[in-house]
Amino acid sequence: CLVGSEMCIRDSARSVICTGLKPRPTEPMRLFEQIRLGTGWFRDSLKTVRLQPLSFTAVVIAYAGIMGLLGLIPIVGIVFAGFFWPFGTIMIAGAGRDTLSGKIPSTRPLAESFAKPDTRLRLVRAGILYSIVLVTAAAIWQFLGADEIAQWQITKDDRVVWSSALQHIPYGAIIASTAFYIPCMMAMWFTPLLIYLKNMTIGKALFYSFTGCLTNLAAVITALFLAFFTFSVMIGCASVLLGVMGAGSIAIFVLLPVTLLGTAIFYGTYYPMWRSVFSEVSHSDTAPDYEMPTRV
Repeated sequence: CLVGSEMCIRDSARSVICTGLKPRPTEPMRLFEQIRLGTGWFRDSLKTVRLQPLSFTAVVIAYAGIMGLLGLIPIVGIVFAGFFWPFGTIMIAGAGRDTLSGKIPSTRPLAESFAKPDTRLRLVRAGILYSIVLVTAAAIWQFLGADEIAQWQITKDDRVVWSSALQHIPYGAIIASTAFYIPCMMAMWFTPLLIYLKNMTIGKALFYSFTGCLTNLAAVITALFLAFFTFSVMIGCASVLLGVMGAGSIAIFVLLPVTLLGTAIFYGTYYPMWRSVFSEVSHSDTAPDYEMPTRV
């Protein structure tokens, strides 16, 4: 569907909503249809990990590892992590697409995302915006939670005494930072792929990302909840099993791979979301719709 400068976004009932410069009101979708769609995304995530448990998980580890290492850089680490985020997002989506299409995923999309100068600049701008979101959310947390956090007890080796932290939870800071972060993340969620694969300007990418998330909000929540719940169950079962066996000394060798697989399931929901919501989206003012970069 393409009407003038309008763009089509699939909603949770697998129909298409045409949006112009402003979102148009649509008929309310039945909740079970959104839950069914979100459940389908979660099943595709499980399928992704089942088909390529090592290769896909390795790509996720590379993404999380680079983000973590950049975040450890003093003062500017969160900014550098934000710069990398859009390129890493393309890598995760490419790995999901390759896996579900029967190919072996790799980190190649990360390098290819740097190869196009025009989209590279726009992706860097998206990274700057993401960095601003992270810094602002952290500032809100620190400012509103300062009094409560100051009452946390710290051990000599700089570890938090969690009993004291639980007695002084900064609820106001949590609510305020979350209320700021979630809408911003909705606008950022699909922005890297809309820029790279659909050749959109950053403004339009932010708009359509937010619209796509808002239209399918219940489905997104369902998929992410199921992924998080599965991750929690996996960790819980592994911990109980280790406790029953009295194998605490080898806990790291069991919990680490379980944690990595659970993380891969969480990230595995991303490409199915994109494929469902934006797979047929194109723009009349840009080049034809792109496929995820692959090489035969």
